Amino acid sequence: MSECKLGNPDANFSHGAEWVRADFHLHTKADQKFSYTGDPTYYNSHYINALEEAGIRLGVITNHNKFDHDEFKALRSTAKKQGIGLLPGVELFINEGHNGVHVLIVFSDVWLEKGNDYISPFIDSMFPGKTRDQYQHKNGKSDKNLLQLVETLEGLSKDFFLIFAHVEDPKGLWAEVGCGRLKDWTEDRYAAIRRRTLGFQKVR
Repeated sequence: MSECKLGNPDANFSHGAEWVRADFHLHTKADQKFSYTGDPTYYNSHYINALEEAGIRLGVITNHNKFDHDEFKALRSTAKKQGIGLLPGVELFINEGHNGVHVLIVFSDVWLEKGNDYISPFIDSMFPGKTRDQYQHKNGKSDKNLLQLVETLEGLSKDFFLIFAHVEDPKGLWAEVGCGRLKDWTEDRYAAIRRRTLGFQKVR
């Protein structure tokens, strides 16, 4: 992620390279699945304090089929004050396997350069003919498959990587696609997917 910037690296990692605890699958109140009952005035500080208490030094905001630019900027600003790095992302539900697969996309800061939001238009393009109310939830499935997803992302010439969510659970890669189909990933047409995949979540 050569384009990814977490602010001043010396402020976050004062001793150079460090092992840090990271959470690449975070939801916020912008997501229908997330519940926050505290004072809205202190939402940002409560959220970041919870990450700090859990020992999280690096997190990725990955709401279901949605990216809230204003909320992300506010959370990142609060996190930076506490030495926590936040990256922009999304949990996208794609048309792969038996019932569809949830994949986490982590975007570089180029997607937000000069105050722009190039992430939301990309998400919209994954759900042609649908309104945001129809897909901005955990069951809103894109008609695009994994190959089409990666081809679209690479065509935008902005850096990103993939992490497959809860792979052994329903709507996880291994549960929905199966080991037999995953053998296809050795084929040349899957090279971009192999290159862009950095991890698998909830491997038991």
